[in-house]
Amino acid sequence: MLGAVSSSRKDELTGREAWIETSPWNLTRAWDLPDWVTLTFEERVRYESYETPWINGTSQGQYGIPIQSVIWFQARPSESLRYEIHFWDARQYGSADPNKIDTTMVNVLNLEQAFVAHIDRNLFDTGMDSETKVGQMQMGVGSNRLIGIVPFKSTQFQYVGLQNRLTNLEKGWEFLSFANVPMAMLPDTEPALAQNKWVWNRPVTDAVFAGGMLSGRLAGWEMAELYFYYLHEGDTTETNPTLYTPGMRFYRDPRPGEFDYEVETIGQTGRKRVNSDSSVLPVGAIMQHLQVGYTFELPWMPRFLAQWDYASSHFDSLFPSTVSEFGPDGILALFARTNLNTPGYRLFLQPTEDFGVYAANRFWWMADPRSTQGWSNANLVDTSGQAGSFIGQTWELNARWDAHENLAFQAGWQVLMKGNFAQYAPGAPSDHDNVNYWFFQTQLRL
Repeated sequence: MLGAVSSSRKDELTGREAWIETSPWNLTRAWDLPDWVTLTFEERVRYESYETPWINGTSQGQYGIPIQSVIWFQARPSESLRYEIHFWDARQYGSADPNKIDTTMVNVLNLEQAFVAHIDRNLFDTGMDSETKVGQMQMGVGSNRLIGIVPFKSTQFQYVGLQNRLTNLEKGWEFLSFANVPMAMLPDTEPALAQNKWVWNRPVTDAVFAGGMLSGRLAGWEMAELYFYYLHEGDTTETNPTLYTPGMRFYRDPRPGEFDYEVETIGQTGRKRVNSDSSVLPVGAIMQHLQVGYTFELPWMPRFLAQWDYASSHFDSLFPSTVSEFGPDGILALFARTNLNTPGYRLFLQPTEDFGVYAANRFWWMADPRSTQGWSNANLVDTSGQAGSFIGQTWELNARWDAHENLAFQAGWQVLMKGNFAQYAPGAPSDHDNVNYWFFQTQLRL
């Protein structure tokens, strides 16, 4: 997915690079900045639209023109010390009376990241390397299902606090720990968001998000992760959660001519509200992800992947990314990882190094059709169970072309074929046609 990517191009601790910056058309070279300074500007413009309503109480579709503009600055006065600043501007234009507009779409002229990072090599002569960040930052951890950087979204989750990584490259393991406060993106009212008004983001009142993850090779599995997260947010938030979330993940990366797999199991306990009008309730929930794939040694490197996701009622996916598995976010964002039972499959093709495409098909049931959570993204609930549990079936097609090192294009389509619940749950739109969503976007990077 196209999104602001320069700040995550290189892992400074391990030296791994997601891609090599070679284009002469960038601000760092154009302004002849010192070798220890990097400056990048990125802008993404997208058009997205659907006509058939699917959200409770709506009678029309929606279109949007989100514009994401990002300036990323990094200074490295020494090999062990660096400073990063990330300015972010996300605006949304489109429907005069939108079905949906929220802080995942709009956050005008705000500071996204501002932190200092220090790296210690061979810490205390143990052979371990350490990186410590202090300040405001994004985080993408593990599979991104609980703590994610979400490329398709116009905004990102932000946190203020401390993060540390300890790694031993020779032995192939790493331990990540963090303690921070989530940021509340502002404004958060529909009229202000629709007008793209500017307000400084602020830390969530009476909140803490902390945890740790140990990852590395484990006998019998190629890669393994064990983690535990704690989240508390005070009465100023809608759901007022206090949640304890342990989990584990085992996976094998794709390789030509070989099978790959991923198993992730997450438990959760604590308490939270369904919404600001409900009482605080105990939480006992699980999330399960299973997948197996195979990459064929053929032209276009076809990879077939079978997947299954289950999330019990009231499972809270914390600060997740869903776009890589559930389809586009933006004005659509059909599903979240709560009260879901969804098998599916997808096919990836890579005709050239600069062009990739995938197709996906999934089936969507609720884990508990009588739950007060219902189909949360559509705000549809049927505690009687009369509308059944089948929400529908989706097909998705997505293609990306990196036309130049500075310019990329992406287009996609997703259709929801409504099932009984999407058609007949209380408050469901009377239009039972398929929801056809499509988008086209382009990104410029200098």
